[in-house]
Order: sequence, then structure tokens, then C-alpha cells
Amino acid sequence: MLLWLARLISTAGTAVTAVALPVLMYSLTGSAVDTAALTALTAGPYALFGLLAGAVVDRMQRRVVMVCADLVSAALLASIPVASWCHWLTPAQLLIVAGACASVAVWFDAANFGALPSLVSRNDLVRANSAVWSAAMAVQIAAPAVAGVLIATVGAAGSVATDSLSFVSSALLVRAIIRPLNAARDTRQPLLADIREGLRFLWHQRTVRLFTALGLGQAISAGAVSSLLVVYAYQAFSITGDDDRLGLLFSAGGVGALAATVLLPPLARSIPPRAVTLLGLATGLGVLCALALAPVLWLALVALGLWGMASILVITNGITVRQLATPERLQGRVNVTGRMLSYGLGEPTGALAAGLLAEATTVRIALLICSIPMGGAVLLAWRARPSTDEHNVQLA
Repeated sequence: MLLWLARLISTAGTAVTAVALPVLMYSLTGSAVDTAALTALTAGPYALFGLLAGAVVDRMQRRVVMVCADLVSAALLASIPVASWCHWLTPAQLLIVAGACASVAVWFDAANFGALPSLVSRNDLVRANSAVWSAAMAVQIAAPAVAGVLIATVGAAGSVATDSLSFVSSALLVRAIIRPLNAARDTRQPLLADIREGLRFLWHQRTVRLFTALGLGQAISAGAVSSLLVVYAYQAFSITGDDDRLGLLFSAGGVGALAATVLLPPLARSIPPRAVTLLGLATGLGVLCALALAPVLWLALVALGLWGMASILVITNGITVRQLATPERLQGRVNVTGRMLSYGLGEPTGALAAGLLAEATTVRIALLICSIPMGGAVLLAWRARPSTDEHNVQLA
């Protein structure tokens, strides 16, 4: 419950910042490329630190890593409202803070991925992941709308201060967890050998490898959507940064994501893991095309809601499969490497490509082109041969 509450509060603050930072960047620069670069920087550090963080954190106390990461993130985010109030805020600072916070988050995630399996039984892992994600998604439904009001009243920079406070709260809650978050292990093996061990497991465990590849295709398209959402609002519907409707666009995805966390446990009991992911990928492909072509705002909101549902089905299902298939001592390395490939490489690639395409064409055409990787993931999920170990991973 402490871990659940920590993630809930932190997610609320992060959801506000997810609206405020692109608004700040676009208002300062008016550039789709710069705004997309901001999103890319929030994911890029996974590619730099993922392998190292996973191996190092598997040797450390996960609680200590999580608390320190939360406090560092709080300090970084607090610099934005301070700079704004002093009239010092620049696009460069936004990029630096976004990249630094994302770098710290890699280390937090390396610990967090292994923390939940250490607190719940194998049979409860699907429900536990769904509980964490459903709470986070419920908050994300309300938080962007609140962010729109905050931006209109105290400004985008002032809104970021709430995220700083949320990280402080998260650190205090994680610190209060008494139960151990990791088992003791032998750390006499060289660090490089630890990294190689995690990579070998991910590559040779066919189920983990397949779901990681599927997550990569989804992540490239997701990077395009997240990086262009503010630009999409501006260009497609003339929604500016001080318009409350901007929060609705961000909240719509949260509504669908919440629905996905409710749907996942019964789906996992009735159909195989790959079928769950295939359902999410196919749905996501269709609604991404619908989003790009939506002529009116309410259709765009429906498409974003379905996009959020499809995305969370793919993400949560993939994470749970990796956690179930991975030994406890490898949780940090394998899960961070999987997230590094999807979130650290896939999303920045999609974000930067989408920004360049939107500058060269239009935001609608850019979204259509960026649906292609999702289509590739659908084909891979449909055509890949089932492996023996895939049948051994039961999500129910």
C-alpha cells in the first residue's frame, strides 16, 4: 500500500508536468521540433544508462535507490518555477531538466521493477500491476485537466512546482516501507559480467525477447503521439496553452488507460499473453489512424481514449510477462533493458521522427506515417511461432 500510494502521488505530479513542459517549450520557441526534442529527452537516458543502472541496482538496496532518486528529481523540477519567477527560464534549461529527471528515473525504475515482485506473490502479480496502473491512470484522468486550470491561473512554470512536491512525498512513503525490497545476493561477480548475464537472458528467453520486440514497435508510435499532442491541439483545433480543452486531450488517454487496467486481469485469465498484446496493438493501430484523421474534437478525444486503453494493455501485459519469466536476481537488469529498448530507444526515435515530419508536412500526416511501426508489431505478433517457454508464462 505504501508503494502504491507513492506511485499514485508521484504520477499525479508527473502528469501535470507532462502538460506544462511542452506548453512552456512551445510558448518559448513556437517549434514542433523543439517540443518533440523535449519528449525525446525524457526517454533518451534509458539508452545511455539502462544497462548500467539495471546491473548496479540489482546489487543495491532498492529502497535507498528509490528514495534518493525521488529527492534528486524534486530538486531538479523545483529549479523551473524558480527560474521562471526570476525571468531566467530558457529552452535550454527545460531540455536540461527534462533530460536530468529522465536520467534519474532510469535508476528509480531499475529498483521499482524488482520491488513489486518482492512484495506480492506470483499469483497476485497481475492484480498488483493492475492496481498500480489503474490508480496511476485514474490520477492521470484528472491531473491533466487540473494542469490546464493551473496553467491558466499560475502559469506552466508554477504548475511544475506540484511535481516537485509529489516526488518529496513519494520519497517519504517509500522510506516508510519496512519489508525488504530485494533478496541478498552474491556481488563478487564483475559488473560487466552482470550486464552480460542480463542481456543473455533477455535474448535467449524467447518469450521475453518477443514481447520486448512488440513493445519496441508500440513505443515508436507512442513517442510520436506524446511528442505531438500539444502541436496537434494547436494545429488541428486551435487549442492554445491557456485553453482548458488542452487538459481534456491529455485526460482522454487516461480514461482509456484506466479501462485497460480493469480489462487486463479477466483478459489474462481467458486468453494467452500474446493474444492480449495483439489485441492492444491492433486496436492502437486503428485508433492512431483515426486520431490523425479526426475532423472534430470529440472524435479526437474518443480516439485518444482508445489509444490510451490499447497502449496500457500492451505495456502492462509486457511488463508482467517479463516479471513472471525473470528470476528475482535478474529483475532490475532484464526489465530495465526491456524498457531501455522500448522507452529509451523506441519513443525518442518516434518523437524525433514525428517532429521532423510535422515540420516538413502537417501534424496529421506525421501521425499517419508514425503508425507504420505499430503495423509492423501487429504482423510480428500474428506471425511469430509460439515458443515452449511462452506457454509456461501464465498471467492469471
